Amino acid sequence: MAEVPSKSVSRAQFGSPGLAIGLLVLYAALLMLPLVIAGMAGTRGPEAFARVAAKNFALVATTILFMQAVLAARIKQICRHYGLDMVLRFHKAMAVLAVTLLIAHPVLLSLGSGSWRLLTSLDMPWPIWFGRTALVLLLIQGITSLWQRQLLDFQVWRKLHNIAPVILVLGFVHSWIVGDDLESPMMRVLWVVLMGASVTAYTLHKFVWPMTRKSKLWTVVSVKPETHSVWTLEFEPPEGVEPLQHAPGQFNFLTLYRGDERYDGEEHHFTISSSPLQGQTHTSTIKSSGDFTSTIGATKPGDQVAIQGPYGSFSYVLDRPSSKYLFIAGGIGITPLMAMLRHMRDTAADVDVTLIHANNTQDDIVFRDELDEMVDGDAPRLKVVHVLDKEEWEGVTGHVTRTLIADVASEDLADYEIYVCGPPVMMEKIYRMVLRMGAREARLHSERFWL
Repeated sequence: MAEVPSKSVSRAQFGSPGLAIGLLVLYAALLMLPLVIAGMAGTRGPEAFARVAAKNFALVATTILFMQAVLAARIKQICRHYGLDMVLRFHKAMAVLAVTLLIAHPVLLSLGSGSWRLLTSLDMPWPIWFGRTALVLLLIQGITSLWQRQLLDFQVWRKLHNIAPVILVLGFVHSWIVGDDLESPMMRVLWVVLMGASVTAYTLHKFVWPMTRKSKLWTVVSVKPETHSVWTLEFEPPEGVEPLQHAPGQFNFLTLYRGDERYDGEEHHFTISSSPLQGQTHTSTIKSSGDFTSTIGATKPGDQVAIQGPYGSFSYVLDRPSSKYLFIAGGIGITPLMAMLRHMRDTAADVDVTLIHANNTQDDIVFRDELDEMVDGDAPRLKVVHVLDKEEWEGVTGHVTRTLIADVASEDLADYEIYVCGPPVMMEKIYRMVLRMGAREARLHSERFWL
C-alpha cells in the first residue's frame, strides 16, 4: 500500500474567527427579518400589546425552526468555524428558545383577546389544530432531546427526532393560513424561501449525501485488537477518492456494511485515532460500550464503510501554538489525544507533553506499548502517568487529583495548553480543578463527544 503524504493542517484550513462571528450576525439578522418585514408591511391595526408580542414570538420561533434543519445538516462550511459539537449545542439551545416562544404564543393571544377559548375549545378550525398538533409534537421532541440519556436509547431518540419535517409542515400551513402577518407578498416570499432552505437541508442531509457516500464506500483493510474490549479499524478510500484530510483529534461518522441485518446502515461517530500524516488510510479506535460497539470486533478486512467527516475542533493544531501541553484522558478518551501525539511525533514537534491516563485496570490501557515507545523518543518530549481506579499496582491508584497534577506537571498551570477527554463527569471535575490551579480558560480545551 503506497504512502500518500497528507496535506499540512492549519487553523485557516478548518475555520476563521471572523467568519464565525459573521455567520452568527447573519443568523441573528435572519431572525429579525420577519419582524422588520411585518413592520414595513404595516398590516397591523391597533392591537393589544399581548397580541403583538404573541405574533412576534411566533414569527421568530418559526424562523428558528426553519433554520434548525440547516444547523443539523452537518454542513462543513458552517461546522468548520465552530466544531460540530458547538453547532449542535447551539441547535439545542435555539430549540429550547423556539419552544418557549411558541408556548407563549397562544397564551398571549388569549390574554390579548380576553378569552381562553383558543386554549380550551375543541371546536376550532383545522388550521388551528395544525398549530396545536405541531406544538404538542414539538414539546415531545424537546423533552426527549433534553433528557434523552435518561429516557430513550439513542437510536430510538434519533428516529423520534425525524418527526421534525411533520412539525415544519404543520407549522408552515398553520402560519400561512392563520397568520395575518403573512398577508404581505414580501413575507410570503420569505416564508417560502425559509421553508425551501429547510427542506433542502433536510433532503441533502438525510437522503442525497448518504446516497452519495454509499456510492463511494471505503474498505476496512485491518482490524486490530488493542485491549480485551477495544479495536482499531483502518479504512482505505475507494479508487479516485482522496484520503481524509483531518486535523489530529477530529472525528468522523461511520456507517458499516458487514451483512449485519440489525446494524448495517446505522451511523455512529468515532474519533480518528491516526495522525493526518499516516498516508492514504486512517483509523478509528472503538471501545465496546453498547449494543452496536459490542459487534466491532466482528468487523473483518474487506467490509465496507461509508465515511462522513472530518468534524470537530478539538485539536492542538487548531489552537494557539505552545511549548507545554497537559493531556488528561479517561479510558477511551485517549483516542483524540493519541492522534495529536502521533502527529507531534510525525512532525518532530519541539514540545513538552504530560499525559495523565486514567483507567480501571492495566488491561484497559489502550496504546500502552506505543506510548512507552514515545516516552523513549525525542519528539515530543513525553511524560506518561497511568492512574488505575480498580486495581492495586506499583503505579498511581485512585482518581486524577490536584496533588497528582501538581506532582507530574505543575501547581501553576497558567503556561499550559490543556486538553481533556473522557466521561462527562470526569471532564467537569477536571475542568473545575485545573481552573483552580491557574489554568486559563482560553487555553483549556474539551469537546462534548456525546452528540
